[in-house]
Amino acid sequence: MTEKESGGGNVPPPKVLILGVGNLLLKDDGFGVHLIKDFEGARFPENIRILEAGTVSHQLIPLFHEIDYLIVIDAVEAGDVPGSIFRFSPDDINFKSEQKLSLHQISLTDVLQMAALTGAKPKTVIIAVQPKDISEWGIELSDEVRRAMPKVKELVFEELEKINAIN
Repeated sequence: MTEKESGGGNVPPPKVLILGVGNLLLKDDGFGVHLIKDFEGARFPENIRILEAGTVSHQLIPLFHEIDYLIVIDAVEAGDVPGSIFRFSPDDINFKSEQKLSLHQISLTDVLQMAALTGAKPKTVIIAVQPKDISEWGIELSDEVRRAMPKVKELVFEELEKINAIN
């Protein structure tokens, strides 16, 4: 039995950042941004922060030092049916490492690796959808991806419950 279950001790809830990433101007690539906007107005406890990051930046690293858990919402090209949902950790995937010519070319994986070098290693979960269209300009989500939003929100709340960030 844990201290929390036995009523002994008061364990503070973990600090969590829910991060929506993606390019809002490339239709389904903006899924993470749209989902975070959909969370606006929702009340979360103080230990949970919601942030729309757009395209990922090294400027997120200081935030990673302040949290225990990172939940990333994104679109991922997995060759599956548009609207399919995936949950994984960066450790589950072997991301290609390529030489970067600019800070504008860094990925979420690059930022997480840079953060780890500075001592920030939040436990990270990525919840992503298979996009239908990321090749054309536009801010609308495809119907398939839009229909995945309620399930992705449900998965976010399941993650928060699993790590005891909410009751």
